[in-house]
Amino acid sequence: MKFLHTSDLHIGKTVCGFSMLEEQRAVLAQMLEIVKTESIDMVFLSGDLYDRALPPSQAVTVLDDFLTSLIDLGVVVCGIAGNHDSGERIGFANRILEHRGLYLEGVLNEKIRCVDWTAQIGEAGAVRVHLLPYAKPAQVRDLFHKPVVTYEEAMQELLRHVDYLENGKNILLTHQFVVNHGLEPELSDSETRASVGGADQVEAANFTGFDYVALGHIHGPQKIGEGPVYYSGSPVKYSFSEVHQKKSVLVGSWDEQGALQIKRIPLKPVHDMRKIRGKLADLIAPAVVEAADCEDYLMAILTNEEDLADPIGTLRSVYPNVMQLQLEQVQKERQEQALQRGLDWKEKSPTELFSQFYEYVMDQDLTEEQAELIEEVITQAKEGQA
Repeated sequence: MKFLHTSDLHIGKTVCGFSMLEEQRAVLAQMLEIVKTESIDMVFLSGDLYDRALPPSQAVTVLDDFLTSLIDLGVVVCGIAGNHDSGERIGFANRILEHRGLYLEGVLNEKIRCVDWTAQIGEAGAVRVHLLPYAKPAQVRDLFHKPVVTYEEAMQELLRHVDYLENGKNILLTHQFVVNHGLEPELSDSETRASVGGADQVEAANFTGFDYVALGHIHGPQKIGEGPVYYSGSPVKYSFSEVHQKKSVLVGSWDEQGALQIKRIPLKPVHDMRKIRGKLADLIAPAVVEAADCEDYLMAILTNEEDLADPIGTLRSVYPNVMQLQLEQVQKERQEQALQRGLDWKEKSPTELFSQFYEYVMDQDLTEEQAELIEEVITQAKEGQA
């Protein structure tokens, strides 16, 4: 049995106002070709199929076309809802669709749904795929009436309800923030964390009962821990923190001795995402523009010290897909100002601190009347404490 693992499609996503549908259609078409050339039997979609719970109609059409094409190829498709998805929408009509080989699990049930692959694969035996959609501790607590607080505790409770296949291979699809002994995976700016302070972490050691764990949630492709626990990563770059990532899908199989073989197959974007840095005149010079695809999605970092007239318009005259513009001098000055504020806050009165905060947020000074009002409020607060 041969499988393809991907996740975090985020179909319908926009980045800095730019629709990613063209990029998403392109990588999904590449996945279909990989399915054909690699003779894939099963495709795993590990959550965040859409970018939001109520996706635009175009996004629904793109996913529908992709799933229909997979089913027409005779591939079994297993997918789960991620934290960006609506579980109810992902799981709609799933009992009907499974008769065509499409297994989509959106919401938790008391028994973890599984899919059996009946063909034998040498000494590896049969394969059972367990579908565990994204779930918050409160959902697990309500479902099983257990005192679950953290995501770690929630996962441990959920795994007690897994019907493992004996004398075969067990695969888990899940969409959580999985770490290795507290060591976090490589993160990207485009990911949405469920909580802070580590409460959303799930240790990879919980998955020792599985022969492969197909993770979603983190956009950088990577292996977690010593076991067969893998983030496939997103197939498209969704932030400039991902510019150095090589997007891919994972293809896995077991040989006749039952050993797992994993390989990454790269995906090619229509337009790459990259950063350019320098003076405006240098960046728009023909030799620089022609050195790479001028239609790539760009973050431009300008090092000019003088004021510029409409730098974004000038850049987009040669780079139409400039997503972000940073003026390095302005950024440096802001950082220095923020550092200075941090150093001298102890020397300032509460009124001065609030005035400084107001100026930073509103980009204007307090009026005399506002300053008097703030002074009165602070005085009352101090008297109340006394």
